[in-house]
Amino acid sequence: MGAVSHTASFRHILVGVDGSAPACRAAVSAARLALALNAKLTFLAVAREVRASKEIEDYAKLEGIYASSFPLLRKEAEFCLAAAVISARELGLKGTERLVQTGDVAQTIARVSHTHGADCIVLGRSSHGAMRTLFTRSVVKTVEEIADKALLLIP
Repeated sequence: MGAVSHTASFRHILVGVDGSAPACRAAVSAARLALALNAKLTFLAVAREVRASKEIEDYAKLEGIYASSFPLLRKEAEFCLAAAVISARELGLKGTERLVQTGDVAQTIARVSHTHGADCIVLGRSSHGAMRTLFTRSVVKTVEEIADKALLLIP
């Protein structure tokens, strides 16, 4: 990740939302930052890809849906995404984008930041639970290594 100038102004902020309390706080902080900078704001949740059973695939085809897998988002992440969008609207932000993608979490965050033109990535940082902290550090470290964007961590 390159150095960020103190005079830099972000035009598009991408927030990773996973349903954890730090991620939800990061979403609100990013909304406030986007408002202050008049920046575009995109909320991103990375879902698990679930293969449909043969019966579901057959039914989906009958209904005109041609997908062999579907994104499965945890209830906490869905709630956090909805709350983030509502918070952004209440702050006066218009046109926030809400994305649900599947794939490796860090790789997906980096890819979406690139394809959507984000110049800042905001993530929540957990300080509780050894496994959760290990997972969060891994995601943050990988995003930091592969995304050429400013990275802001919110406790």
